[in-house]
Amino acid sequence: MAYIIRRGAFYYLNLRLPKHLFPSCHTLRLSLNISTRQPATFLASSLAQRVHHYLTEHPTADLETLRLLCSQWRDTSPEPSVPERPSGPTERQKPRRKGGPTLAELAKKYIKEGKAGGTWREVSTHEVERSLRDLFELMGDMSASAFDVQQARLLKDRLSRCPQYFALLPQFKGKTLAEVVESGDKYKTITAVTVNNRLRKLSAFMNWCKSNGYITDNPLMGLKMMTGSAKDARLSFDQRDLSILLDLNALKEESRKHPWRFWLPLLGRFTGARLEELCQLHVTDFVTLQGFECIRIDDGHQTQNLKNSSSRRTLPIHPTLIQLGLLDHLNNQRIQGSDRLFPELEPVRGKLGHAPSKWFSRYRIKMGVADPKKTFHSFRHTMIDDLRDAGVQDSLIKRIAGHEDSSITFRVYGSRIPIKAMLKALIYIQ
Repeated sequence: MAYIIRRGAFYYLNLRLPKHLFPSCHTLRLSLNISTRQPATFLASSLAQRVHHYLTEHPTADLETLRLLCSQWRDTSPEPSVPERPSGPTERQKPRRKGGPTLAELAKKYIKEGKAGGTWREVSTHEVERSLRDLFELMGDMSASAFDVQQARLLKDRLSRCPQYFALLPQFKGKTLAEVVESGDKYKTITAVTVNNRLRKLSAFMNWCKSNGYITDNPLMGLKMMTGSAKDARLSFDQRDLSILLDLNALKEESRKHPWRFWLPLLGRFTGARLEELCQLHVTDFVTLQGFECIRIDDGHQTQNLKNSSSRRTLPIHPTLIQLGLLDHLNNQRIQGSDRLFPELEPVRGKLGHAPSKWFSRYRIKMGVADPKKTFHSFRHTMIDDLRDAGVQDSLIKRIAGHEDSSITFRVYGSRIPIKAMLKALIYIQ
């Protein structure tokens, strides 16, 4: 078992050694001389692997010998590969390099290039780094050429057995991700969608490795878990659900300390926007267009991200939201000098919707809507279903929802936003 802790300016490796080999003291503690978590994780994983291989060949080695070797491996190679068999416990070893650079070395270059290019935002960078961290914690470091289709299948299998909230639950404290995955214990695993998201991020990394000539093929290309459609994953709300969840008195009670608890469910119902799109709204995203008050879903600010280019859209504000005082709340934020509609929301791993998502899950269960397939995103499904039931043109529904539309009418000739037609359609939402 290996894990890292931060003491002062640097991270330290804490490595549990086999008790039958080290009965009196079975923990190896070593400063990694690194102040950032990701490189420390990579280096700790590499050192743990080296110690494992060394003890396999030298089961009688003592603790001081291991500590000295780890110090040498740390100092001679930032991401060391498996060392050659040492001829003596104090002899300085040169790392053996086979098959070109290691994945950890390439991961550093990939992240550096991605950040420097300016195309990665905070949330994207976090997701890439998390996916790479999972790769090294589950598979260890190895030369890029050694990561083949067999390794890729093993990675997919191990990812599918990763627990939810690994870093947060006390039952996993002091354990590595690999130890939990291989333990056979019962726990709730991450979803197939999450596994596929991680595989997609790692496949992009392997594509970068291929494009830069480090590997000839991407073993992760096309690899994914089988899942149902997004529609199958979440259900729409029925009228009873909507009446319960959008009860104004209940929402006002919930929003005593946090105004966003009142507005987000109502915005979800009357815009069909994604939770993150709503949480990241800026006061400048409220505009008057063609004589109508509108909300602009965009990524013009540093804290904003869109799922894809089709998500960029402008929606007329539903009259019900205006009647309930949305524009008054907006003006209050402007008077207070706030840039965002909900300034009290803080990003968690780059996402402002983290706390609202957790809250809404608790709220709907408390209100009697306990089906796990009914989530905040169900507002979006419900709006689309209601618009279709009302006979609204499908291309207009896609325009409202921010879905890609291959229709040549909108794609080539639809430069003017059909605000009036969209508002007429949204009136069907009650």
